Amino acid sequence: MPRKILRSQSAEYPFHIKLNETMVVTREGTGIVTSRANEWIYVKLDRTDKIIKTSIFFVELLETA
Repeated sequence: MPRKILRSQSAEYPFHIKLNETMVVTREGTGIVTSRANEWIYVKLDRTDKIIKTSIFFVELLETA
């Protein structure tokens, strides 16, 4: 069972997110990460140009070394 992490204990993402470059897929659609605060990210959606706040997303493309 996953352990609960308090907001004050929240850690950084296990991967690096580049603002205004990283494409993500959310429940509302695909977009670019514009800002980040703890576990929350702000995404500008491609279709509607609307900015949403979410904590659930998939990274569309990760850079490989």
